[in-house]
Amino acid sequence: MSHPAFSLQGKTILLNGMDSALGQIIAETCSQRGGHLMATPQEEQIHGLVHCIDQQLASNIADLSEPALMQVMQSNVIQPVMLTQQLLQNGRLAPQASIVFLLSTAAHMGAAGQGAYAASKAALNGIIQCLAMEQAAQGIRVNGISPRPDAALWPDVANSVVFLLSDASRWITGTRLMINGSVTEAAA
Repeated sequence: MSHPAFSLQGKTILLNGMDSALGQIIAETCSQRGGHLMATPQEEQIHGLVHCIDQQLASNIADLSEPALMQVMQSNVIQPVMLTQQLLQNGRLAPQASIVFLLSTAAHMGAAGQGAYAASKAALNGIIQCLAMEQAAQGIRVNGISPRPDAALWPDVANSVVFLLSDASRWITGTRLMINGSVTEAAA
C-alpha cells in the first residue's frame, strides 16, 4: 500500500493527451492511486492538470518548413498553454492544484533531426518557470517531466506524474524532472 501523501484520492485530474500511449499509462497509474480522470474539462474543479501532448517531427533544420514548424508549436506549446490559461481565467483549478507538462530530454540536449520538436519542448521550459512564479501566490504548482524517448521508461514517467500531482510534492514548483536512466540523448 502506498503512503497517503502519494494518493490521488479525491482529486480530479484533467489529462490533456489521454489518448496517446503514454497518456493511457499515466491515466491508469493515476486511477490506481485514486484519481478521477477526465480527458476534457467538465464542470468540476480540477486538482491536477497533465499535458501529455507530444507531436514529433523528424526534420533537419535546413529542410524544415514554416507550416511544419507551426504545426509542432501549435500542438506542443500553444494548445496546452491556452488550455491552462482558460482554466486559470475561469477559476477551474482548485487551490493547491498541480500542473504537469510532459517535456523531453531533447529540450535540454537537442537531438539531430528534431529541431522543431526540441524547440517546442524547450519553450515549455520557459512557460513552466514563468507560470510557477505567477501562480505561487495561489498555491498552484507547475512542473515538468523530461523523459528520454523510450517506452520502457513510461511506468517511471507515470509514477513521477503521480508524485507531482500528489501532496507529497506540495512544496515543489518550477522544476523539471529528468527521466533518462543516465543515458544522454546522443547515446540513446
